[in-house]
Amino acid sequence: MPKQKTKPKYFQKGFSLAEMIIYAAILSILTIVTINSTFSIVRSFAEFRTARDLNSSAASLLERMTREIRAANGIDLIQSALGANPGRLTLLTKDVSGADTTVEFYVENSKLKIREGGAAMGSLVSSSTAVTSFIVRSLSNPNSGAIKTELGLTATRGGVSKSGNFYSTILLRGSY
Repeated sequence: MPKQKTKPKYFQKGFSLAEMIIYAAILSILTIVTINSTFSIVRSFAEFRTARDLNSSAASLLERMTREIRAANGIDLIQSALGANPGRLTLLTKDVSGADTTVEFYVENSKLKIREGGAAMGSLVSSSTAVTSFIVRSLSNPNSGAIKTELGLTATRGGVSKSGNFYSTILLRGSY
């Protein structure tokens, strides 16, 4: 019976070159998938925050405008820029002491701002949100009066931008 040569023990341990290539390929694929997933999650979070900024700014701005319009006695048609972009809305109202005053909504540096009694009160949108359009229209008939607003906003955060248009129609106090 012929004797078979046996391989020395040091050739029986370890990995072959083919195994190392396969393991490296699997590890590379897993690393790429993990990195892509992480980038996707970060981008989704940035898109979510941008959408939240946009909707939050629109909701708070329209809420404040609605409250001021409903409390107003009328519109100052001379100081207002109706049907134009950017528009300006000047409301005739009364202050806490009962004296006649005005509340004005206007666009300055892509921010919608409010002025009460001639004093600037600041911006009504977040710092990451810009006003792209602000159009105010006065609607009236013999029985009632209303103000229609068209608002275009763009929020930008972390290289992600989101735009939206928002509409509101509010009846003036005592006009219904």
